[in-house]
Order: sequence, then C-alpha cells, then structure tokens
Amino acid sequence: MPLHNGTILKLRETEAGQVGEALMSSQSLLVTGEPGSGKTTLGNQIKERLEGQGYTVAIASYAGAAKETLTTIADQLSVSTVTDDDRPKQLTAAQLRDALLKALQRPKTCLIADDAHRWSSSLRYWLEDIHRGKGLLLLLAYDAQPKDIFTKMPLFTLSAVPDDEIRELMRGEAIEQGITLGTKELADLQQRAGNNPAIAKRVVRETVLGLGEDRSQEHYQYIDGTPFLIALIAMIGVVRFVGLGLGDKALYVLGGIMTIGALVLRSVLYAANRGRRRL
Repeated sequence: MPLHNGTILKLRETEAGQVGEALMSSQSLLVTGEPGSGKTTLGNQIKERLEGQGYTVAIASYAGAAKETLTTIADQLSVSTVTDDDRPKQLTAAQLRDALLKALQRPKTCLIADDAHRWSSSLRYWLEDIHRGKGLLLLLAYDAQPKDIFTKMPLFTLSAVPDDEIRELMRGEAIEQGITLGTKELADLQQRAGNNPAIAKRVVRETVLGLGEDRSQEHYQYIDGTPFLIALIAMIGVVRFVGLGLGDKALYVLGGIMTIGALVLRSVLYAANRGRRRL
C-alpha cells in the first residue's frame, strides 16, 4: 500500500478504536470536527471494525431528498423498498422510515449518518425515533447546533491531527503527485493547511499545479479575543471611576461612551464570528 493511503488510515486510528468500543457497548455517539478533519474517514474505519465483529452497518450522507437517503440506507440493510403484495409498489418515505426503524432495532445493527448537520429536519426527527427505540447510531457532523437529536447523544470531538502526522500526510501526497517536498517547503505549506488533513492534501496538489502561493491561511484555528476585550472594558471602567472621583463630568461621560462602544464592538465581532466560523 502506498505511503499516502497508509498514512490516511492511521490518522484517525485511535479515535476509531475509542468510538468503536463505545458503539459495541450499545452507546450511540455524536462525533464533531471541522470540515476536512477526517470524520468520513473515521466513519468508514468504524464501519469496517463493526462489520468485522458481525454487525450490519449502513453509512449514508444526505442525498438531497429524504426518500433517496432512506433508500440508500435500506439497500445496505437489505430492507425491501417495495410493498410485499401481488402488485408491488415503491414504498413511500413514511413507509421506508417505519421499515428501517424496525430494522435498526435489531441486535448488532448500526446506522452511521455522515454530515448529519445537513440532514433535513424530518430525517433528524426520524433519528430521534431510532434513538428512543434503542437503535445504534453514530452521527458525524461539523455544525451540530444544540437542538433535537444533537442534544440527546454523548459528544466526541475530534482533536487536531499532530503536526508530524500532517507533514507525513503531505509528504505522501507529494510523492503520489510525483514531486518531493523538503522540510522547509512542508513547514510553509502547513501554515496554510494548519492541522486539517483535507486542506493539507489540497495545498500539495495546488503546489503541483503552481496555484495558491499567495493564498491566506484557510484552516479553522481560532484566536480567543475575550481576554483583550475584558482588559479594554476594565480600562474604560477605570477611566469612569477616575472621572467620578475627580468630579470631572467630561471624563465620566467619555468613559460611558467608550463602554457602550466596547459593548457594540463585542456584539459585532460575535456576529461576524458566527457567520464566518473563524475570527
């Protein structure tokens, strides 16, 4: 097996073992991680692990329509998608939900929902029914808002991939693309990729094509500005107290205006960060 493929499989090997053990103890899980962090790779590894232990496993992403997604799951679980009568007809989405709900309550049966944050509301409510019925679920999601099924399952967050593993992944990708990258080149490229496996592979391919040398960092690494904001508000408070102590109304009013400005700035930064997912 090429170095590149072997490295990919090792990236989430520890997490696959931990999550697999939880599932085999009948504990459903929600796994979160930034886009490209290896959630789908993890899901495929866990599917192989469970099937090796005699489980029947279906893994599916949202196919753009509930019935298409349900049909994909039914095919993997060997659940018929037509009625059992003299004139077979395709099952409706509601009938498929009921049939799959029963199938997923069988022992050693598991559903892995990839990109679960993209699943429609109706499908997430169906996942809740599975969870209530003691069916075994693994949800893989990036933007798992605290609502419906996402609040009812234990959370496992993927940690960042270590620098040395990311560089080994990039080196393997470079070899597969027919180039050799030195230590300095790998370090420079990792500044753009951070510790994200998918972006790490992509920036190597961009380098092969001569693209992206001047692009800014694209990984999701956050800088917490809260301590700086707290310090600023504290300084403004000092200004107000000094103005109050000296009887200087102008200084006191200025401190009040600065306080309001700091609070507005905080709200603006918070809203911007929610929209862009980075600071």
